Amino acid sequence: MLLDEEQSGLLRTETHPKRLGIPLTRWGRNLICSCPFHAPEETSLFFYDALGYWRYRCLQCGSEGDLVEFVMRSRFNGLDDSSARKEALDFWGTNTSKEQDDPEEHPWVKEVGGEKSRVLESFVRYCHWAACKSETSANYLSERGWSIGQAQLYGIGYYSGDPEPFVSYCMMAGIERHQVSFYLDNLEVFHEPRITIPARNSKGIIHSVYGRSMDPNLGPDTYVSFASGPTDIPFNIQQDNDHPIIVEGFFDALTADLAGIPGVVSTTYQELTQSHLYKLKACGADSITVILRRENNRRDQEFRIQKYLGLAESLGLKFKSIILPKEETVDLVVRKNGADQLLELIHHTEEDTTHTHRRSVLLQDIKENFDTAMGCPPEMSVGYSLPSFPKLTQTIDGIQSGYFFLSAQPFGLKTTALISFALDLIESNKKLKLIYIALETPRRQIFDRIVAMISEESILSVRKQSPTEAVNQRILEGTKELISYVRNNRLEIWEDSPTFDNVELMKILKEELKDHPDLLVIVDGIDHLRISDRPDILDIHERRSSVMLDLYKALDIPIFLGGELINSDVGLVGPRPYLRDADAIYWVEAKGGNVFLSVDSKRLGTNHLFEGTVLMAKASNRMREE
Repeated sequence: MLLDEEQSGLLRTETHPKRLGIPLTRWGRNLICSCPFHAPEETSLFFYDALGYWRYRCLQCGSEGDLVEFVMRSRFNGLDDSSARKEALDFWGTNTSKEQDDPEEHPWVKEVGGEKSRVLESFVRYCHWAACKSETSANYLSERGWSIGQAQLYGIGYYSGDPEPFVSYCMMAGIERHQVSFYLDNLEVFHEPRITIPARNSKGIIHSVYGRSMDPNLGPDTYVSFASGPTDIPFNIQQDNDHPIIVEGFFDALTADLAGIPGVVSTTYQELTQSHLYKLKACGADSITVILRRENNRRDQEFRIQKYLGLAESLGLKFKSIILPKEETVDLVVRKNGADQLLELIHHTEEDTTHTHRRSVLLQDIKENFDTAMGCPPEMSVGYSLPSFPKLTQTIDGIQSGYFFLSAQPFGLKTTALISFALDLIESNKKLKLIYIALETPRRQIFDRIVAMISEESILSVRKQSPTEAVNQRILEGTKELISYVRNNRLEIWEDSPTFDNVELMKILKEELKDHPDLLVIVDGIDHLRISDRPDILDIHERRSSVMLDLYKALDIPIFLGGELINSDVGLVGPRPYLRDADAIYWVEAKGGNVFLSVDSKRLGTNHLFEGTVLMAKASNRMREE
């Protein structure tokens, strides 16, 4: 419902539900009481200040309005509307406007609480009215478990992406176009339909309005702010909050607040900073609880929690951290299990110090490790399957997270084996993304080898047109298949570049892992990888092996390294770090007219894990078990 402009003067005054003289209970950031309009015994009527002034709404019978209307209906129901309104206004008496100018007031305070608030509150009211009229937004909110009535409690609205209807509405309300452009300076930048969510400071004044895209594929612009403003004010921050609960998403905070959990704030998917904690402490915080969604990169997440613990300790704040089970969010947990279970979880979580935090993480990891193992049926491979190598797959239980070194004699078979493995993995594991880093071979030659193996033609055949049309057709189909892997973002082939080194590699792969949890990396030619850090290690092989171990520990994915080893009378000989650090060493050897594959490891049970004969296709050289 749009604001009745005749009441705007009154609704801006310092009226508050506490002056009604009825029993009220704090419920999140709202107040609740029994509904006098349909069931006095049912506590379902909310008083809320989401649109810039106090209103009421019953989530059961749908009764709603401002505080004047509440007094009219509850105290003077027997009078006609005009008389009831007069009696209600007399009940409130004379009030002083919140927006009186103070000549001594700092201009920044005037901007936040004055003209800017008026523009932002108008935008919030307009967007909520639009949400009531929009089937798209109603469906979106319904999918998240929200009704329009619940959304109204928090000022959630809908913006179509077209600013003109809102500008016209503002002009009727006495707000000039230049004021809209000045305070909502990003309004014309983003033209996609969005759900809008007002953000308030600790005094309840709107400082920004966020827009959440309803398109899940929009990427970094999923969340935007329509009004430039401070980015370090926790969303849903409130005064007198002793024990704030810090969550990540908007709807995490809103759903928890709707369920009556006090003091839930959100960092809106930003890193928790000291500035966030300063503001919470200024609002009375003496302890904080941080609840995070489980990330695929547990190692990085753990380092980040240790950083948060340090920030909290530096400000004298007690600290708890909770990582939710995989694919769970606070929003889902509260909807599925209710507020009590989340509060119980927080209550029974031990307060963190550096020591207790390490212990709690260890216990959590042990339980998760057991649950993961027991959730895998006996007939299922833990790792990625290699259909062309069924005995190997069974022996090692698939390609699992690890650091594996592959070499061959003659040395050229190394790349053939790596590409054969790569194709097997891509073809049989539909969610897998594979990055092949070719440091010894031009990328075009990798293309030719892959197409040759797919089409079962020789590498020489795929480099020019064949007089046989059937061969050309097979090459075309093989090329299309290679293109489909690339287009579907399941395969990337990287070459060396002047800026490519281990630091760049770590940075890129961390970003890749966020979007592709099923990631596998092959580094063909590890002896040519440039190392730009670890100057404390003099031996170049030791340095390369160390940074690969760092990469593996940070990403926790399968990594194959192709490099040179020699088979001598005493066994495989090569740079000692690779032999020492690798989880397993894959050795391909041509001997006596046959090709053999062996897998050795000092870390995975026995030294000699596997040995078998390998067949190579006559034309394409693609490898498979005999």
